[in-house]
Amino acid sequence: MKTVLTTIVLLFFIQTGFAKDPGEKSFLILFDKSELKELKTSTEYIELSLMAIFKTKAYTGNSDAAILVKVPYGNIDERQLGDMFVRLNRDRIVSLQDVAFQIIDLDQSKAVYESLIASYEEKSQKNKSKSKLGKAISVN
Repeated sequence: MKTVLTTIVLLFFIQTGFAKDPGEKSFLILFDKSELKELKTSTEYIELSLMAIFKTKAYTGNSDAAILVKVPYGNIDERQLGDMFVRLNRDRIVSLQDVAFQIIDLDQSKAVYESLIASYEEKSQKNKSKSKLGKAISVN
């Protein structure tokens, strides 16, 4: 009876572990405007190659050109995204990493940012408690 119960609990944990969906990941792809002009293309044209597979949004303006890509599965990284082929114009197809200035994983960057904030807050709490302790000792 004990082994049957243990087996059921173990199977339950294994099933919940494998059933988790890694979720959606977000990438920011930056382009050099002068390089895009030299290649006679635009972020909107490159976005056409990606929008059939992913949710995308192209940004242009006074700053660098960029495309925000939302990937529906979480097991893709910057390199795999960079290896995808995109159409620059009617005649030319290249890999995304050849034309992109930088590909940034926003979820990974967010996790690093949150850990830095948490460590900073922890240090500031320690400093506050030390200063309160120092004031209490000096008053006595």
